[in-house]
Amino acid sequence: MKLLEKIKEYLNGSALLNWDSLSKSNFVMILGALTYIIWIIWYLFVFSVPELKYWMDESLFTSHIIVSVIIIFLFLLWAFIGIKWKDNIWIQTYFPYFCIMFFGVTLIYGGFNVGIISPATIGSYISLISVGIVLFERKIIYSTAIPVTIFLLGSIVLSAMGKIPYAPLFSNELNSSTLSENPFWIYSMLFLYVPIFFISIVLFEILLTQWRNREKQIQIMSQLDPLTGIFNRRFISQSLGKIHQKNGDYSLVVLDLDFFKNINDSYGHDVGDRVLRDVAQVLSLSLRGNDLVGRFGGEEFVLLLSDKQQIHAMEIAERCREKIEQLNVEYAENQAIKITASFGVATWKPGLTREVVLRQADQALYLAKKNGRNQVRSYLEITA
Repeated sequence: MKLLEKIKEYLNGSALLNWDSLSKSNFVMILGALTYIIWIIWYLFVFSVPELKYWMDESLFTSHIIVSVIIIFLFLLWAFIGIKWKDNIWIQTYFPYFCIMFFGVTLIYGGFNVGIISPATIGSYISLISVGIVLFERKIIYSTAIPVTIFLLGSIVLSAMGKIPYAPLFSNELNSSTLSENPFWIYSMLFLYVPIFFISIVLFEILLTQWRNREKQIQIMSQLDPLTGIFNRRFISQSLGKIHQKNGDYSLVVLDLDFFKNINDSYGHDVGDRVLRDVAQVLSLSLRGNDLVGRFGGEEFVLLLSDKQQIHAMEIAERCREKIEQLNVEYAENQAIKITASFGVATWKPGLTREVVLRQADQALYLAKKNGRNQVRSYLEITA
């Protein structure tokens, strides 16, 4: 269970997505080494079974093993260099290009040995290019993909013309037969391609999951006021528009902190920011259900009360006013600031636009300030 939780936590995070190009290159080098290790295991297993060994070119056994071991060593060496000197500017800038090019060359080499147009080669090429475009910057991938693709196409043409051998690791008996009817060839293609396919799918899933989570986080952040953590004016306006379209009953409460400019001037903006955060928290804790609280800017807040009648809105506003009045914001040891706020309440009625309702709440707020502040006033008082 703990392992599954860690895997889920990793998928929901953004570790791989937030890596820099050098870290991603080091990761690719390790994956390249693992892929070649799997291929060597396949190669040694085939030569250990006489019935399978028949389909291989025995003269290339030693040389191919040596070259493959050297490639694995180089993969690990490049990963070590990238990790060891990760703070070097040259390594950070140019090493990813070199690593990805090396990975592409070794891929072509492996594909050439088992057939340049074999399913394992073409499938690996498509999978890795697709993952690379998502994982790396375009300029890094294209700088490798273009020359590798040209070399791949050239090898296909030369192989078709008989200028270079096709699948030199396999024996002449296998290459001269109908490959699609040979079980050994089919299972070999599957074994050689499945690890790359599996790695590509896993990477795609990780990247897509992290990308979706990042999009959700960006969307949430775009809705919140960065200082107070409550909804911003844009989100409140959008929510007000949705409620208004449904012709649902709602009330608006606009409140303004009394003499807030004096707080900033006397105690500094840090204390003023603390006051705004504390007031936002008080307002958030005072609401229930589908009600929303947002900061309209400066020291002005708004409460969007869905399905509330005038009398209910007045009660909620009065409760918020009392809690703000009881709030003490400490700015020094044993010294605190007393805060008050003025409230204006307006309730939607059929035929009113949302702009009109908001203007009515502002007029009620002005009435509260005009009559001495630290009170709740309704637009109905103005019309009366």
